[in-house]
Amino acid sequence: HYPCDVIHMDTGWFRTDWLCEWKFNEERFPDPEGFIRKLKDNGFRVSLWQLPYVAKDAAQIEEAVANDYIAPVTKIQESEGSNFSALDYAGTIDFTYPAATEWYKGLLKNLLDMGVACIKTDFGENIHMDALYKGMSPELLNNLYALLYQKAAYEITKDVTGDGIVWARAAWAGCQRYPLHWGGDSCSSWDGLAGSLKGGLHFGLSGFAFWSHDVPGFHTLPNFMNSVVRDDVYLRWTQFGVFSSHMRYHGTNKREPWHYPSIAPAVKRWWKLRYALIPYILQESRKATESGATIVQAMIFHNSDDPTCYHIDDQYYFGDSFLVAPVMNSENRRDIYLPEGEWIDFFTGEKIIGGKWIKNKEVAMENMPVYVRPGTTIPFYPYPVDCTDEMDLTKTVSLTINDSFRGIWNEKLFN
Repeated sequence: HYPCDVIHMDTGWFRTDWLCEWKFNEERFPDPEGFIRKLKDNGFRVSLWQLPYVAKDAAQIEEAVANDYIAPVTKIQESEGSNFSALDYAGTIDFTYPAATEWYKGLLKNLLDMGVACIKTDFGENIHMDALYKGMSPELLNNLYALLYQKAAYEITKDVTGDGIVWARAAWAGCQRYPLHWGGDSCSSWDGLAGSLKGGLHFGLSGFAFWSHDVPGFHTLPNFMNSVVRDDVYLRWTQFGVFSSHMRYHGTNKREPWHYPSIAPAVKRWWKLRYALIPYILQESRKATESGATIVQAMIFHNSDDPTCYHIDDQYYFGDSFLVAPVMNSENRRDIYLPEGEWIDFFTGEKIIGGKWIKNKEVAMENMPVYVRPGTTIPFYPYPVDCTDEMDLTKTVSLTINDSFRGIWNEKLFN
């Protein structure tokens, strides 16, 4: 009963890892439609990783070259590279060429018709600069490429599934029309957590409503692929994820919470809170799409006349109601700034007068500094579910933050 809605499949669904061919490995997945359908029957949608480059060994390489679906390169690479760069591939799909765009959409349509729910539009932040693109020079295309790439994937996904969504890494002005984006391959460390939040705040200030990050970071230290994530990093990053527009666990090694048994019960509790807040997240998402605001908001969104808030990059508003200050160290302490007025601690019910710093506040691992204004009403789903398929949003209740509020963990759902 760990609630979950999406299973993301990274490079392992291909015939060869990293060799993107937009079709399932027939040995690993002899019946992909049945595989996807069985997962959906159990409440899981499928998200698939891919990228906008064609490898020299890909099944589609001859077709792509013969039809100029990938831009012809003017010189041959001198080395094979590392499989982490666009330059390791034979060519970049030329989204300045309508025929190439439609070809790419066709590749995705085959997958979406099987029942795939979302395409992870990874990479796209660089292109072959020594290639001949039909619509513009590589110098002009390089930054715009992410926009054209995500537009194509978004459009075909919406056409087939009805949901306008991608899971994108690269971005440029205009990409906010094709949600959503995530913060890329951050380190599973306190620095990685802090940097992810700072990046998300800048992203919101740039007009992007929806943004996520890998919980609890993507790669580990000192061994990039195999070092175990620390329990406190995992749990504190989970708390940050709950108060983000979208939430995904992803990384170079095990991410399921039962592999972290000492904190697994706490993680489940936080996931239950996440699902309880879905009516609120939907409310704030509607406001964002109608107004151009963002979900993860820098402090200045609500405190533009408070000079202190212009310099704070480790706190934020989650929608219009929550002020969130993630703990990002092993000491379980942090400084918190509360703007003027009355505040109530969402987890303890404590009442605090703002307009000041709270210095070196101790925060137990089961809690997180989250504050709301007295009188705030939060749409709340008070029943446990295993996925959103089980939610009847007509049963949403209003959680009012008033003098009788004693902290969210005292609500019936969590006891």
